Amino acid sequence: MKRLTIMFLILTAISYLCSDKSFAQSSEMEIQQLKQMIEQNSKQNDELMRRIQQLESENAAKDAEFDKFISAQEAKDLKYDGIMTFFDSIDLGFAVDTSYQYVFNRGATDEIQLRSLYPDNQQFSINAFTVSIAKTPTMDDGLMNLLGFRADILFGQQADSLGADGLDSNVVSPYQAYLQFLAPIGNGLNVYAGRFVTLAGYEVIEGYKNPNITRSILFGYAIPFTHTGIRADYSAGPLTLTAGVNNGWDTVFDSNGDATIESQIAFSYSGGAVSDAWVGVTGYFGKEDSGLGFGGTGWRELVTAVASVTLFEKLTLVADADFGWQQDVIFDEFGNEDNVSWWGIAGYIIVDPHPAVTLALRGEYFDDPDGYRTGLNQKLFEFTPTIALKPFKGLIADNKYLDNFEARAEFRWDHSDERYFITEDDGLKKDQYGVMGQLLYWIEL
Repeated sequence: MKRLTIMFLILTAISYLCSDKSFAQSSEMEIQQLKQMIEQNSKQNDELMRRIQQLESENAAKDAEFDKFISAQEAKDLKYDGIMTFFDSIDLGFAVDTSYQYVFNRGATDEIQLRSLYPDNQQFSINAFTVSIAKTPTMDDGLMNLLGFRADILFGQQADSLGADGLDSNVVSPYQAYLQFLAPIGNGLNVYAGRFVTLAGYEVIEGYKNPNITRSILFGYAIPFTHTGIRADYSAGPLTLTAGVNNGWDTVFDSNGDATIESQIAFSYSGGAVSDAWVGVTGYFGKEDSGLGFGGTGWRELVTAVASVTLFEKLTLVADADFGWQQDVIFDEFGNEDNVSWWGIAGYIIVDPHPAVTLALRGEYFDDPDGYRTGLNQKLFEFTPTIALKPFKGLIADNKYLDNFEARAEFRWDHSDERYFITEDDGLKKDQYGVMGQLLYWIEL
């Protein structure tokens, strides 16, 4: 029994030893397989990381390209928006002025005296078709908005009357063409460079902005129409100051080598019964050509004062006084020269009894003691009542396309203390009577 037990133990030990060796061999194989799997996984991970990095690099390049595209598109959009904003800030305007005039005992002619912009008699006239384009500068939203410009180009028969030396023709007159810069100083300092209308007097070139059809004697004979040069104005509350230097009266090019200085001080007010009030004093000082065809240049001064007040938005009263002096005027081919002067005053009563009806009355006196402005030593008086109707005003609320059609009619009497006015049979008389009708239309887009 003991031997059997010993044999069992020996066989068990041998079996265990054999089994352990087989297990060891099996474990070694599994370890090798695991190492191979780990190595393969490591290679796959490396390949996966490389691919991920490649994809990330490609995506980053695509993102950069997309960002570049977006930036370029945004720049284009900004540029487009800027261009559209620029064009949106431009104002366009059109105005038409047509008329028929009949001066008694004068006959058909285009030389009616004292009718500065309406010299044609007994005929229909296309006085002016005016195109206006303007951009008003502001101190909002950037540097470009500080820049502006304006151009008013007149086509028609009035172009010949507005002619300035060196630019206009008898059918086209760019009576205003200037650049404007709004310097961001205080409330804003406006600087203009180019050609612009005069500061002097009350009446203006545009027909629809005046209360009467014909222009006053003062407008045609006491003051200039336009200037070419530089002008600046600044407003502080109700006060506006203007100063400038230009080439002179109604000329584009400087003809005498001397500049003309302009200045104006103006005061405005509104409140209570006063809808609007304005007072301005203007001066022009500099050498000007005599203008009589005999040569010569002399110092010229012009001082004008204008005051207007509108009460209850119904009644407007205006006074306009002009005083001019010229030195060294050569009157003949012999070189005889003298100093001359002229002056005048005009008054206006303008009543708006209805939004579609305006009544205007103008009276004026003009003294030309040396005959320098009108060609004869004389004293002139003029009296003109005018009625204006807007037949479509208010038919459609706030319709600017209909509201600005206007029909006018007026009677005018001119009187001189000398025989000045030409008659139909080429005689001379002291009085001139005429009637006139006018159609106006204007619009701003």
